[in-house]
Amino acid sequence: MKMKRSKIDIINSTVESYLKRRGYQDIDIFNKSDHNKTITSEESLLREMAQSATSTKNSIIFSAITNDVTAADQAYKKLRTWINLINDETVKEDLMTLLYPIFCHLYLEMLHAGNLQAAIEFFNSNRSDFITCKEKNFLDELSCVFSIQDAESKPIVNAFKIRKYRVDMSDEAHNALQKYLAKHGHVIIMQIINIHVTINIKIENIMEEEEENDSGSKFGDISINGHMEQTAGTGTDREMREMLEVIRGLNNNPYKPLKIFRIGNSIENGSCATIPNKMDKFAVGFNENTIRLWPMGSTRLMRPLSRPPMKKIICGSEIDINIDNNDVEVESSGAIVLRGHADAVHDMRFIHDSEILLSVSSDNDMRAWSMVNYSCIGTYNGHNYPIWCMDTSLDDTYIATGSHDRTAKLWTLDRKFPVRIFAGHYMDINSIKFHPNGNYLATGSADKSVKLWSKENGEALRSYPGVQSTIYCLAFSPDGKYLAAAGDDKTVLIWDLATDGLLNELKGHEGTIMNLDWSPDGQFIVSGELNGTVRLWSAKIATNNGISIPMQLTSETDIPAVQVLKSNGKAILTLRFNPRNNSPMCVVTA
Repeated sequence: MKMKRSKIDIINSTVESYLKRRGYQDIDIFNKSDHNKTITSEESLLREMAQSATSTKNSIIFSAITNDVTAADQAYKKLRTWINLINDETVKEDLMTLLYPIFCHLYLEMLHAGNLQAAIEFFNSNRSDFITCKEKNFLDELSCVFSIQDAESKPIVNAFKIRKYRVDMSDEAHNALQKYLAKHGHVIIMQIINIHVTINIKIENIMEEEEENDSGSKFGDISINGHMEQTAGTGTDREMREMLEVIRGLNNNPYKPLKIFRIGNSIENGSCATIPNKMDKFAVGFNENTIRLWPMGSTRLMRPLSRPPMKKIICGSEIDINIDNNDVEVESSGAIVLRGHADAVHDMRFIHDSEILLSVSSDNDMRAWSMVNYSCIGTYNGHNYPIWCMDTSLDDTYIATGSHDRTAKLWTLDRKFPVRIFAGHYMDINSIKFHPNGNYLATGSADKSVKLWSKENGEALRSYPGVQSTIYCLAFSPDGKYLAAAGDDKTVLIWDLATDGLLNELKGHEGTIMNLDWSPDGQFIVSGELNGTVRLWSAKIATNNGISIPMQLTSETDIPAVQVLKSNGKAILTLRFNPRNNSPMCVVTA
């Protein structure tokens, strides 16, 4: 049973949540114990050393090896056996080049974990796999390394350890590798490939042309990172190589770069944003009660030249919409301004193929806006306090809202009042999400709980374990099997809905997580931090999906993010995946 929180704790939590919604960062004003605590110089030095050790760019917790060296050895041998059984010699040859960096880094990771005897046995039993002179020379150097300090004292080994090793392979080989890792890949093998290896997809026609035109290029004698050093060459040659590197990078990167829409001069005003599946425009809500619309791509938002009378069924009755053109406010930036709320706008959603925009506000109301004439076509009352969040069902039939009044409410467009009330939280509801099947709702609250509700009768079905802080964002997997939540504790929590068990905790963020989304194909999770940092995670690893070796994650076995991206914005107003190409995109304040 949870202990009842004191009144001052509730007040502090409410104020802190409000400030974070307004975009303020590093809110530690209530952590008095931390501010009043004094530490000795030794404690300060120890803290700095720990911070330095854990903030290294390629630092990683190698508990998969610490807990089971034999499993790591077997994973390497299993990968080698699989490669040897491939019939296509070209594919086999490409994949063989991957074994060398994996072998070397596995040895270094075993040393890092303190398993010297196991590391030596692993090294000696598998060293014969590599027979080229270059490989032998480096392995001779590596065989004299018995600790991380030894590795750092040897320039060649240290360079190998901190630089990424480049492996060139065909698209066929790369696809085969991905399928193998999805089905049989051990976590440590995938970690090494992700952190220490760069896989470049061969572009045969360009490669052949470059070799013909660049016959005068000279290569160095040593390749530390799988990359042969080249002389500068002529300007044309250099440009060609640079272009080739860009093409290689784009083909090698399975994750699209983060697309950013930046709203200038709005740090004090921008509060939320939304992008429709149609990808033709986006809306931004502001703290001074307005909404602005901007076009995306080749779309142009034009106010209609003429206004034929319209009829719309809203709030249970047909109303005529015939508004003067002059009522549409268009700014010099091209933004169309929507006015009607009396206070800050906190969340929005597009529905009906982007024809209607829904918004919720601190004025306690939800509004519906026509995207044909940019007018308010419905106001919905039912909450007694500010509405913080909203979501819509996949078929756009139902709308759900969460409020400071500690309730969630279910709506339909044809009724002005809520059709169902979900009561059970004792603090603000900060996030609300429909399950993909539309029959359930999840809510995340400032009372440090995540609940699952029945849409049909409003009953609370589950309260999920493991929540230690205020929740600000939720996301269901597209197949409806998993639920992710995140907030103040800087961790993404993932539950299995079938067992109600906590599957994983994705750690790495340094601040409050305010945004969360699951990719349409179910492969990735993206999370956004209050300071603008975005992290991309592998959902397959996080949910143990497709991994033959079960992973029981503890605080010592963190899953690294696939990518860490910087939005270069002061605050992320919305973060989601593009349904067309599965790439993350966000709207930020400048």
